[in-house]
Amino acid sequence: MTTLQDFRQVARNQDRYDQMLRKRPDIQRNIAYFEANIGKVTSTEDFLKDDKLYRFVMEAFDLGSQVFARGLIRKVLNEGVDDPDAAANRMVDPKFRQLAAVLRFKEADGLPLKLPSVVKGIVDRYVQVNLEESSEETNPALRLALYFKRKAPSITNWYQVLGDRALQKVVFTLLDIPDQSAAHDIDKLKAAIERRLDINDLKSPGKVDALLERFASMYDMRNGAPASAAARLPVIGPLQKRASILSIDPAITATLVKLPRF
Repeated sequence: MTTLQDFRQVARNQDRYDQMLRKRPDIQRNIAYFEANIGKVTSTEDFLKDDKLYRFVMEAFDLGSQVFARGLIRKVLNEGVDDPDAAANRMVDPKFRQLAAVLRFKEADGLPLKLPSVVKGIVDRYVQVNLEESSEETNPALRLALYFKRKAPSITNWYQVLGDRALQKVVFTLLDIPDQSAAHDIDKLKAAIERRLDINDLKSPGKVDALLERFASMYDMRNGAPASAAARLPVIGPLQKRASILSIDPAITATLVKLPRF
């Protein structure tokens, strides 16, 4: 099957794949531990001391590659989001701000983590990220497509896309922009994308799906059609972690706190 066929199959059956993944023993254990213990956490230090909770939440917020950057995460959480000069508000990557805004240790001693709706939201994010990771095992392009589909509604400018390697890969592929163009002037890249894509289309699920179908076709033209990923989603046994297409070098991320937001 092609990436396009895989994407269409997963898009049609995502609820079924979601439920199958939630039945996987390791996922069940991780969710049960999180739900039983996250409400007891009232500070950044409590959170960082519980490695299971810490890794669960970091993965749910697409920050799994940053689990060893505890000093940076401590700074982000301790400073919160209310102060415009807080670390989370100065990070280029919006995921750090999202993390601090949900946990709210500085502003509310983690009180939101006692709310069932917040707990459910984090669990749902965790399951979705794991579904995307499972798809990468057999078709990296499918993970890229699912990731883009999830992130699209929150994208407000093309700098966010250019600052995220996975989102950038999707846009470069569907517009047939060479990967080496990433080294070019970022403002010129943004202008080139704006001439060909309307960022408001990312708010429309139908238009996003159309863009991703084009991405899937272009990806296979560039790389050749892979073996089907959808037929084997999700992986039933524990996922063997490997270098992720979404990973970020912690050393690079630590320097981003010094940069202004776009």
